Amino acid sequence: MKCPSCGVAELIHDTRDVPYTRQGKTIIIPAVTGDYCPSCKESILDRQESERCMAAMRAAFADRQPHTEI
Repeated sequence: MKCPSCGVAELIHDTRDVPYTRQGKTIIIPAVTGDYCPSCKESILDRQESERCMAAMRAAFADRQPHTEI
């Protein structure tokens, strides 16, 4: 399947450690299974993996101020 974001490359189904950076702090979310675009680096996760990643992000940044978009 072609990447729905860039349309350039075929998605690769893989399990990867995914870095996430917010407010100068980086965490690594281990063993995230999904479809990854080698061109634009977009990732597409199923609901379970997405919820697991969001929970890890919330837990890692629970002690920080909420992120505000400008």
